[in-house]
Amino acid sequence: MSLMEEIITAVDEMPPFPQVVQRAMRALAEPDYEVAGLVDILKVDQSITANILKLCNSAYFGLPRKVSSLKEAVVYLGANQLRQLLLSGAASKIYEKPSSGYTVFADELWRHALATAVMAQVLRQHLRFKIDENTLFTAALLHDVGKVVLSAFVIDKYRAIEQLVETGESSFQEAERQTLGFDHAEIGGKIAEKWEFPDAIITAISFHHEPARAAKEFRLLTEIVALANSLTVMVGYGTGVDGLACRGHDLLLKKLKIEARDLEKLVLLFQLEMVKTCEDAGVDGG
Repeated sequence: MSLMEEIITAVDEMPPFPQVVQRAMRALAEPDYEVAGLVDILKVDQSITANILKLCNSAYFGLPRKVSSLKEAVVYLGANQLRQLLLSGAASKIYEKPSSGYTVFADELWRHALATAVMAQVLRQHLRFKIDENTLFTAALLHDVGKVVLSAFVIDKYRAIEQLVETGESSFQEAERQTLGFDHAEIGGKIAEKWEFPDAIITAISFHHEPARAAKEFRLLTEIVALANSLTVMVGYGTGVDGLACRGHDLLLKKLKIEARDLEKLVLLFQLEMVKTCEDAGVDGG
């Protein structure tokens, strides 16, 4: 069996993305979703229910009394908070795998994924990009999911990838291709296909290092994910040697008409939002 065949087998053996979360996300995508229907979806998962109640009763909300009803908590949190909580909870379990290969940086990988999702939301909100919030957050959060599968196959090859990057002649993705014959973005796209995500998310994950290759209708989404990925690395949320080898940052800023002077404001907004998001998700944001 070739290496690529082994990896495809590993993709096929990935556990499905939680169905409760997918059903809840579809319900939340409806502008006039019914709270009772959403509660019926969520209540079958005790872990999700516990996390929703925990967040609602956290100091961040500062409610005068303890909330013990899932329905009441859903109303208090609102659609945006619920989306982030549900996706972050599901994704954290996927990213936090036993240490080997890339997952030597398991904590960094998860922090980087979460930071990229937060940065993408900041870019969308403050630059007023007309992109679906749910789609953007999901694509950004899962953009590096291919590394989860590849981690088991690069244990003996990671140093070779590092050395190619350290020469300054190859980006991390290029070094992966030279060493393995494929890269984490390509594998991530295959995982998203297995999970039956929409084409927009599959495309953004597959081309988050090469947004110019994305289909025209998904290019803006992919560009925002790519820029968010690059900016989070720039402010210290990278993953090992990968964090030293991002390309296209300046071109994306120009393409999306973002002036250098705007970056300071965006980074500050990101840092503030990241602190709050890490508290909600139980992640060390330092």
